Amino acid sequence: MMVNEYYDINTPFKNEDIEHKLREEFQKIKKDGNFLNIREVEEKLTNLKRWLISAPENIVYRINTLLSDSKQVLISIENELHSQIETKGNCRKLPSIKLFENIPELIFVSSWNDDIDLNLEIQSKEIIVDVKCGEAVIRGADIFAPGVIGMPHGLNVGDIVSVFADIVKGCKKGLVKKYANENKFFLGNGIVLLTRDDIFRHEIKNASGIAVKLIDVVSRLPQLNDKNFPTGWCLLQNLPSIICSRILDPQPGEIILDMCAAPGHKTSHISALMKNKGMVIALEKNKNKLQRLKKHCENFNANNVDCFCFDSTMALINDNIEREISLGPPFLKESFDRILLDGPCSALGQRPQFFNTITLTQLNSHVFLQKKLFFTAVELVKFGGTLVYSTCTITLAENEEIVAWALRKFPVLKLQSIRNKISRMNLKNYGTSGFNIDGLTIEESDSLLRFGPESDCIGFFIACFKKEVI
Repeated sequence: MMVNEYYDINTPFKNEDIEHKLREEFQKIKKDGNFLNIREVEEKLTNLKRWLISAPENIVYRINTLLSDSKQVLISIENELHSQIETKGNCRKLPSIKLFENIPELIFVSSWNDDIDLNLEIQSKEIIVDVKCGEAVIRGADIFAPGVIGMPHGLNVGDIVSVFADIVKGCKKGLVKKYANENKFFLGNGIVLLTRDDIFRHEIKNASGIAVKLIDVVSRLPQLNDKNFPTGWCLLQNLPSIICSRILDPQPGEIILDMCAAPGHKTSHISALMKNKGMVIALEKNKNKLQRLKKHCENFNANNVDCFCFDSTMALINDNIEREISLGPPFLKESFDRILLDGPCSALGQRPQFFNTITLTQLNSHVFLQKKLFFTAVELVKFGGTLVYSTCTITLAENEEIVAWALRKFPVLKLQSIRNKISRMNLKNYGTSGFNIDGLTIEESDSLLRFGPESDCIGFFIACFKKEVI
């Protein structure tokens, strides 16, 4: 049996309305003063879909500089990769590991070299995992028990199995026989660490632990995760998310607001950039997410972060009563030196995506909330302060069109050029300017940062404003 090509899936979107929406948005983009023609629009849409289905070619770590450094993490990564090479039993070169002088908390680990033959021969026994688990495997994760849907009887610990993702969500939990569906997606091969009884026994309600340790996957990425390191040393984090905190540029001693903070990866990064000096207020309206946010900050030694369960759209107080910021929301106008508004979005930039069921109604629902959050953010940031707006999506409606609306609605906001900051970070070939659309000048579009098919990362968008006296 031939291994399927990595791009066998034609589109991640199961609702045709989403592709139609994206096509309409591409028709709004200008190039050299003219709107894109039909061929250019279709080419952009095709490239976008293929890019979203695939995974980035690098694994990205952010080092927590409050507890560790690049040398310590680098040694741990190399030791884990050497261990994997020994387990695989063949001659392999160590994947390249890249450090960045101007971003000392950033580490890239590349995929296995193309000239290496991976163990991707389809095995007689297979395991089926859910689509989210499958997407994580492609990014370099092992398979944990909750992600397993189908597993035959008779598999023993140590057996080699092929792993498939159920990309149409048709497999019933606990399937014993082979999943006879042509749309299952081959991920790679792995070693069984938990048996069927370990995962599906009736008395086991929430099985945990690694069920299958991957040997090789079709994306060619090595299997690495946060559990290879002491708690708080580092974490897997998407490159644009790391860059986002860098663009906010928090300074020691400042007062920072993270408006939609969970799961806290940017929050702990902000704290580290401030060297734990100053104050970070992190708001999260979901109680369950808040607990995870607090735990993450605790693990990462982010001691200058105060977390509150609060809806950021309500974070502005309308009277002039003196109130200590450390007491939590609501806050007085102009309380913060810098604000990060990484708001709820349609998340269409996530990679890889095999089965995205978002509806047009869901897609369109985010803009209203993003604008409400903007109103609060503009009031809460000080004059002379910085407001960073970011999303992990690729739509114009949630990105460039929000920026155009904000510049019209709030004359005190002035766009800051992100391209200059990226240049100083020495990050080449990562991110482009924003799309030129009606409502934005070419200079304004060039000030934005958009991560799309030209970048080896997830889809993301960042805009940086300064609040100035008119």
